[in-house]
Amino acid sequence: MTSQQQDTSADLGGPLAPPPASSLPLAILAIIAFVPFGVVALLRSLTVHRLWERGEYDLSVRAAADARQWSIRALALGLSIAVFAVGAALVLSTP
Repeated sequence: MTSQQQDTSADLGGPLAPPPASSLPLAILAIIAFVPFGVVALLRSLTVHRLWERGEYDLSVRAAADARQWSIRALALGLSIAVFAVGAALVLSTP
């Protein structure tokens, strides 16, 4: 085969790997649970597809992982605050 007949990945004009999961629904739930961390998760999840389109697959995978981690942190913190608030309300409501 000559060099003109060879099919290389550069000829395809785009990334070969599928885009990573952006965790957007999880980030939206994170905003409901704890707004400050949820906003960070949402911003990171929105950058995943943009990075993938620019061909920066490694950065898009990192952004997807960051979005998932921030979402989990927001959900855990929001749940902890809710449990603490309910517990404190129960303790303070007893005579």
